Amino acid sequence: MNQAITNVEGMIFDLDGTLIDSMPAWENIGSDFLKKHGIAPPNDLNETIKTMSFAESARYFIEFYGVAMTEEQVGDEINGMIRENYARHIALKPFVKEALDQYLKQGIKMGILTATHKTLTELVLRRFGLQNHFEFILTSGMTGLPKSQPEIYHQAVAQLELPAQQIAIFEDALYCIRAARESGCHIIGVFDEASKNDWDTIKNSSDWAIMSFKELLK
Repeated sequence: MNQAITNVEGMIFDLDGTLIDSMPAWENIGSDFLKKHGIAPPNDLNETIKTMSFAESARYFIEFYGVAMTEEQVGDEINGMIRENYARHIALKPFVKEALDQYLKQGIKMGILTATHKTLTELVLRRFGLQNHFEFILTSGMTGLPKSQPEIYHQAVAQLELPAQQIAIFEDALYCIRAARESGCHIIGVFDEASKNDWDTIKNSSDWAIMSFKELLK
């Protein structure tokens, strides 16, 4: 890693947009869900739900649009709609496997912190033979916290049982980077097409920013 980031013994990775190229699959999922229920979605729906956890967006669909389902039913339906993509189509971002293999060999403890449901996370990691690389998977659903809340990062850091200054957090979204900052860990911004408009701010808000995982290979 670059000279600014030394003594890293642990790493926490976001999943979507960081390790896997899945943001296009999520882009219209809220709109598709509402259409399925006979509701015309507004043009700015993606912007509205972007920083919400699964539970928060489910609650929003129920309360704001009158979808006659429970939060759990909404979550299950959306997971079902996206599952095929995780099972077959979504790709790892370039050089992710090589970088994770390298860190595993170095004995670095790694975890996943994601807003995506645990079953989908496990599904895609298993597909690429990566499930044994990680000490834990922590999700917004498991904690009841969205990734805009610093508390979810504190919970992830606690799972690694290392001092914050020995941990690097990898994120692609600006709102996540801002929340992760509160953890006291090193922050590595990862470029993703979905957040390219924030890239300059992401670079300024991170300790290090990478366009590709290739930059991390020794």
